Amino acid sequence: MDSEHVAPARPYGPVAADLTGVRVTHRAILADIERLAGLLGALAAAAEPAGPARAGAIAGYVHRFNEVVRGHHRGDQILWPVVLDAVPDAAEAVAGIVRFVADHEALDALQADCDAAAARFAAEPGRHAGHLARLLAVQRDLLAAHIEAEERHVLPVIARRVPGAAYAAAQARIRQADRSADPAWSRAWLLSHATEDEARRLMPAGAAAPAGLEPRLREYAAEASAVFAG
Repeated sequence: MDSEHVAPARPYGPVAADLTGVRVTHRAILADIERLAGLLGALAAAAEPAGPARAGAIAGYVHRFNEVVRGHHRGDQILWPVVLDAVPDAAEAVAGIVRFVADHEALDALQADCDAAAARFAAEPGRHAGHLARLLAVQRDLLAAHIEAEERHVLPVIARRVPGAAYAAAQARIRQADRSADPAWSRAWLLSHATEDEARRLMPAGAAAPAGLEPRLREYAAEASAVFAG
């Protein structure tokens, strides 16, 4: 699915799809996997292992982060048909989607390994920090390549070809199908990476204003500080 083959005209009217959500999600995923990989690398190289409380907090954060990424990938199952309906060359689009599905499968397997390694790290931080650090570094590289390709080849297709209303409807279905274990954490995590303007645009109609989420954002900030600042 190459953006070079996308017609410049938008045949469905002037309202473009609002890609704020996916762009902030990509930014948040890349920022967090970078700091998780860096944190575990530093802990693996440290003379003293992390204490039990911090190791447990780090493992819990890894689990929640992986669940957010899996949820983002599950949303693609709803979004892909909308993209296919809008593109002029379905065969080319399907070929591109097959590549992204393969990426998801590889990442799912790697994340399962990371979750298992995080649980072992929580139990024995000194023994398992290095293994978890290596897995997170591999995940960082795979996520960076996957998101770079998605932003280069998929988002331009959506921006130019998918009607804004169709995209918004798909996003609403994705929210309704959300199976995350802690949606409040996921929302606070995402909003922590958003600007004020982005936060307003991320809130669905009828949802609490960003200011109303301040207590949950403070809880998330305290958790992140315990994980990353020690």
